[in-house]
Amino acid sequence: LLEIEFPLEYPSETTCRLRALHASDLHLEYKSCTKTITNYVESMCGFECVESVMDWIAENKDSCLIESESENDSLLVGNDREGKVQCFILRYNHLLSGREHKKEKSMLDVAKKSKLQGGLLWGSPGVVIVVPPSTFEDANEYASDCRTIGKRPDGVEEVWLRLDCAEEAGLGGLAQQKRGGKLRELDTATLRIACDDENVLRMVLGVH
Repeated sequence: LLEIEFPLEYPSETTCRLRALHASDLHLEYKSCTKTITNYVESMCGFECVESVMDWIAENKDSCLIESESENDSLLVGNDREGKVQCFILRYNHLLSGREHKKEKSMLDVAKKSKLQGGLLWGSPGVVIVVPPSTFEDANEYASDCRTIGKRPDGVEEVWLRLDCAEEAGLGGLAQQKRGGKLRELDTATLRIACDDENVLRMVLGVH
């Protein structure tokens, strides 16, 4: 979520203040993203600032919320990541199951061809979870392929899942090999197993 605060002097020659916040916990901030956007708009003022920020996000949304593992402000640090794997979420307005839905079928075909590891939740919102050994670069490339197909994800968002829970949900690895390389088709119950936490589940679904 992007929080925009207008100073009391608005709409005079002032710059709005911005913070990039984690959707599942508004107390957590993507500080590197906040800093990048703030630097971008520091020479702008008033409503020009908001318009420019929207343009910047449209161009950088696939990467601006990915926190560097070397930064001190990562959302999960130290022991909190023990036993967990870095995964990536692509969220869509809707994904419809069935051969008659050609764009969604193309999405599945592209994922299989690129050997993308993970799962897919049909519905509204539709969600693709990318799990190791697939990487952020793989997720980002898949997002680009989806846009070409005509299915535009909100972006690529990082999430850390317990390895044992991801495996129990059948995401990636040997389970995917047994499916012939296809993404695991998920329902909400299976997704809940993978997330193992209601806050994580809400974040994956984009529920505030």
